Amino acid sequence: MKTKADILWSVIRWRRIFNVLLFLLLCVVAKAQVYTDTLNVTVYFPCGSSNIAVNPNNTRSLGQFIHQLDSVGQMYVITPISLSLTSSASPEGGIKINRLLSRRRGESALNYLISHSEQFKAISQETECVIEELTTNHLRSKISRSKYPNMRYAKVTLHYKGESKNLPDTTVSEIVSEDTIITPVIQENDSIKSENEVVEEPLLDLDRQENTFHPILFVKTNLLYDLLTCVNASLEVPLTKKLTAEATYVNPWWRNTSNHKTLQIRYLGFTPRYYFTNCEKPYTSFYAGLTVGGGKYDLQWTRRGVQGSMWHISPTIGYTHYISKRWKMEYSASIGYIQTKYTKYTQVDETPYGIIKVRDYPWVSHVMRTVLPTSLNVSIVYTFTK
Repeated sequence: MKTKADILWSVIRWRRIFNVLLFLLLCVVAKAQVYTDTLNVTVYFPCGSSNIAVNPNNTRSLGQFIHQLDSVGQMYVITPISLSLTSSASPEGGIKINRLLSRRRGESALNYLISHSEQFKAISQETECVIEELTTNHLRSKISRSKYPNMRYAKVTLHYKGESKNLPDTTVSEIVSEDTIITPVIQENDSIKSENEVVEEPLLDLDRQENTFHPILFVKTNLLYDLLTCVNASLEVPLTKKLTAEATYVNPWWRNTSNHKTLQIRYLGFTPRYYFTNCEKPYTSFYAGLTVGGGKYDLQWTRRGVQGSMWHISPTIGYTHYISKRWKMEYSASIGYIQTKYTKYTQVDETPYGIIKVRDYPWVSHVMRTVLPTSLNVSIVYTFTK
């Protein structure tokens, strides 16, 4: 029968064997661990300046970047995948000055990291840095001045691969002699970053986010109709990136009996539209649509006139473009099938009932079916956005 001492030594022996196996397993896992990650830092400058030290936050941000890079370098073998530098200048100043200023800001950030970090210096010598120097003069009238400070920046981005270094040499005999279980901890990717790290991102990639608003409604009026005193308005609602729906209402309603003139029209039309290209500014390109509409009318240019109702279906083509941030111009024309039912009348003056319109043959209605131009638009459009 085993004594308590034998049982105790047996437990200790199996415990040491377990420690050895666990240690060897963790060594294999740690040695095989490879991961990829990205470190970046963004610094900002006053207007017209490329001096890093002017803004105290810059040195803190760069110092934190260097500290993170050095911490990774202590535990992993760093293999750079890509190194990029993006710099920019706000719209003040001429284009040539801003290009030079953008270049100097990028060089200032890169030189600071090279001179203060041996690890970064080695990486910059090992891999080619992709440099992108941006200017924003084309945005001067399209964004508010409150966003200008975020355009004066330089951003350094390092994408790398990390492979765990070999663990310190430790003999198995030293492990076995320990009474405590060794549990090396393999640090996860996320633990490399500081818990209090706040990564600053530039306001925008200036070439890709020139248009940051999203149209939700277009309100327009046809200037040609306005010149003819044809009161009109249209609403266009975006449905998808290239598809919209438009509703149009036309309602000129006036008479001049002394001159035998009448222009009275009530018309309502509906048009789905498809824009052929999705430009940087959406809904600014050639488009095609199909208009379905109808209404009633009373037209008189002499003593004789016509009254009736009509409907039509017409293919529409057009083009639209912006003339400012929210205003744009639109040009379109359509031709299609029209069907109208009408009666003719004669204006009669000096009757017991005053001036009246007498139908020539009340029991006769004329019907016309034909293909004619149905609209010609030169419209000014206001854009509502979110």
